[in-house]
Amino acid sequence: MRILNIMLAEVRGGVETMSLRYHQAMKAAGFSVLSLGHKDGVLGQNLPPAEFCAAHALVNHDPFVALILRGLAKTFKPDLILTHGNRATGIALLPFIGTADKTVQVVHNFRHKGQGSRLRAAICVSSSVHDSLKAAHPELPLYDVANFGPLDVRDVKAAPSHPPVLGTLGRLHTQKGIDVMIRALALLQKENIVLPLRIAGDGPLSARLHALAHEQGVEQQTDFRGWVSPAADYLHGLDLFILPSRIEPFGLVVAESMAAGVPVVATDIDGPKEILKEGALGYLCPPDDPHALADAIKRANSDWKSTLAKARAAQDHALSHYSLAAGQARLIDALKQIAQNRP
Repeated sequence: MRILNIMLAEVRGGVETMSLRYHQAMKAAGFSVLSLGHKDGVLGQNLPPAEFCAAHALVNHDPFVALILRGLAKTFKPDLILTHGNRATGIALLPFIGTADKTVQVVHNFRHKGQGSRLRAAICVSSSVHDSLKAAHPELPLYDVANFGPLDVRDVKAAPSHPPVLGTLGRLHTQKGIDVMIRALALLQKENIVLPLRIAGDGPLSARLHALAHEQGVEQQTDFRGWVSPAADYLHGLDLFILPSRIEPFGLVVAESMAAGVPVVATDIDGPKEILKEGALGYLCPPDDPHALADAIKRANSDWKSTLAKARAAQDHALSHYSLAAGQARLIDALKQIAQNRP
């Protein structure tokens, strides 16, 4: 099968990383895969030239990218076109390109636009995304493929550090709720619970979050690391992984933390709740609530026997559901079904 894989964003984040993992999984399955994207994006920086074509989309429905795509449709002759993001999808659905009947959108979040009726099918990364898309486009064929990755397995620690180290990883963006984590850290400090916090990642709120840590009086215990690699080394150095997101349709970093043997505290929202099996495999708290997050951290920190038992069960679950092998099998099965079910 010949697949054209499109992700046009330049930024580095979870959706961009998954577009690369899709390419790699399809290639490993023996498909002929070509990816289209920004030369400085995740695809452009990680794929060999023979498997990548550069395109810089300055606006929605960018005419230059549209012309590139029309050319690839004629020369590469894909059986299916996978689009990651609304901009990529919108261009692939332009009538003059003639690829709508081959276009499959990978829907990573709830920001899908009203173009589902023109798609061949859609791939949903979680049950909550599936439900949202089904409500908007009941006629659209949907296939569920939870996010996946090359999970790096580390032993669950026998005991936490003294004091236990908290940490998070992700783009420094409003929806990630890092500000909530910093405020929760300050609340814990007021109770004489002084815990170090490591923040890995970068993004538009970096300066504001540094200022907030100073304002809240926790800058001495807050360590901004920037992007880290390999992530598993960073994660394994933590005693509790914190995901304070306001919005998180999936949250692969939760599964990566579980595989690394790190207990998880996360907000009780769609993606993390599904991965953590309603709290059976970690600790959940309401989003956008520093007091609730501080309380969840205290619960995890007060009973390490239970916390580490959750971590061991969580690791087993992550490996069976979100590993590269498990994800590749789901993806390839979905693509074969889509290819067979011609419009």
